[in-house]
Amino acid sequence: MPATPLCRLEDITDPGGLDLTIDGEAYFAVRQGGSVYLYRNRCPHIGLPLNLIPGRFLDYDRQHIQCSSHGALFEIGSGRCIAGPCRGQQLEILPCQLIKGGVFLHAAD
Repeated sequence: MPATPLCRLEDITDPGGLDLTIDGEAYFAVRQGGSVYLYRNRCPHIGLPLNLIPGRFLDYDRQHIQCSSHGALFEIGSGRCIAGPCRGQQLEILPCQLIKGGVFLHAAD
């Protein structure tokens, strides 16, 4: 199965996030430099979406993903919670890849 196109790299601010819908489910892409990470938009603490404002997934300093409901902080590159009520838990990550300036959901082998 071929990789599924999601957006262009330039559609995501650096650093920043972008809401995405994949197969009817809420996900988001986070860009940090030339890297993009794709996560399910669901906090492991109580299952709420991480953002209240579209595209707003990062903390004030734009160094971590932040849950707007209770302030939990997650590492951008791994999705691991480093502060908050779900410390040690992890966001659900999906494999993605950059191809010629596009962000693609990585095809299953």
